[in-house]
Amino acid sequence: MKRHYLLASAALTAALALTACSASDDALSGGGATGNTAGAASDGPAVDGGTLKIGLDRPFTKLDPADATLTSMPMMVLANALYDPLMVNGDNGTVQPYLAKSFTSDADATVWTLDLREGVAFSDGKPLDAQAVADHVARLAKPESRCGCAVDAAAIASTTVTGPTTVTFTLKAPDAAFPNLFTRSLGYVSEAPAGDSPAVGSGPYTVESVQPGVSVTLTRNPAYWGGKGHADKLVYRVLSDADSRYQSLRSGDTDLIWTETPGQLKQAAADGLRAATGPGSTSTVLFNTKAAPFDDVRVRQAVRYAIDREALEKVVYLGQGSVSDGPIGSRSPYRATAAYPARDVAKARALLAEAGHPDLSFEYLVDSRPEGQQRATVLQQMLGEAGIKMTVKPLDPAGLGTAMMQRKFQVMDFVTSLFGDTDTALGSLYGPTAPYNFTGWSDPEAEKAITEGRASTDAAKRSAAYDHAAQRVVGEVPMAFLTENTVGYLATAKVGGLPDLSKRTVLSVSPATLWEKR
Repeated sequence: MKRHYLLASAALTAALALTACSASDDALSGGGATGNTAGAASDGPAVDGGTLKIGLDRPFTKLDPADATLTSMPMMVLANALYDPLMVNGDNGTVQPYLAKSFTSDADATVWTLDLREGVAFSDGKPLDAQAVADHVARLAKPESRCGCAVDAAAIASTTVTGPTTVTFTLKAPDAAFPNLFTRSLGYVSEAPAGDSPAVGSGPYTVESVQPGVSVTLTRNPAYWGGKGHADKLVYRVLSDADSRYQSLRSGDTDLIWTETPGQLKQAAADGLRAATGPGSTSTVLFNTKAAPFDDVRVRQAVRYAIDREALEKVVYLGQGSVSDGPIGSRSPYRATAAYPARDVAKARALLAEAGHPDLSFEYLVDSRPEGQQRATVLQQMLGEAGIKMTVKPLDPAGLGTAMMQRKFQVMDFVTSLFGDTDTALGSLYGPTAPYNFTGWSDPEAEKAITEGRASTDAAKRSAAYDHAAQRVVGEVPMAFLTENTVGYLATAKVGGLPDLSKRTVLSVSPATLWEKR
């Protein structure tokens, strides 16, 4: 019989997120379709002019692509105005050229050749050529840049400018998914910041004024190489509180906002708002596999068996998302075939008794914001039915991040957009040398499969290897998977050009493709 789990709070806010052929210029706009939007079936022809007001969900310190805040998924609506990505995320986990014309490899995926569009310039008139790309990658690879992408850049053995618009990267190890690393920081080619001035990019807009952490106003770049942005100006304001951000949209003070709040997504149509959303984040539970009792796979499996993912999704996400079946997401081109175990409280109790922990108790670290608290409360009730005592310890995002990076936890809440890119997620989270192996889990069989998958240019072979790795992750439970969560943009009815993001796992939108209806 299904249990009814209590709501911890009516207010839900954004969850913790971390922080990877030829395409047409609409790759950043979801093909220009209205897609999963409320309101008119068609926006009609685009309209130029006016000002779009955009609410940001977090403060920023600088407008440099080296800053992980700027390149986080909710902030890419700002980054894409200033910088053109070399590569862009498309539907169903694909990655396509954008500022690049092509990105191709040799037979073993060790030597990669990047060909740029010709005639592209930075907003200050300097050419964005092959040397500019090489300089950008070199700058972000340096420790002083403090870019999280330095981990990705470290995979490059050498960078060679082989022509005016051609760069050759030689890797330390084969990587068939190498272009995926150029959709964010490494791909937002920029000039280095000069003093307090922002970095200079080649995007459709340039900075008119900025108050770090508060607001930024952009104006159309008159020398832009591509199609001009529709709005004359873009005004961004930081509105960190989710409820205040939503009310600003309802009142018309803001035209477009990012939301991860299920209640807002469910209410939007009734409030006359439009939505452009996709399965952009995954909720999971991390286990510290390096410390007892969670160094015992039976204990980890027991916790997983005690969780009802369907009930959790309905209570916390109000039916706006779906359950997660493992590290390969539902929109991934490498969709896994392995089944995720269903809830089985009796099995959970039996495993705990077998492992010598019939009265298991532990501390659960969670984000102090309401949605994390609600998720933890529901989990606490579910585990209690299996005789497991879970004590919830809320931390602010900074404290939670520190505990995760230093592995100072037993079990913790982990919500991330990382699973939007299967290649990056598998290589980054699992294995003894993985940069984000927060759980400490190591499995030679999974590591071999991931390595084989990343090295294979054959899609079928890579998919089979990743499927095997996913089965090992699900079976060994370094983390328990909960839900795939719908996130994205809400807009007033006057905003035209909202994209169809329903098949996207990384929601990258250019505001240049949006316009103000008249």
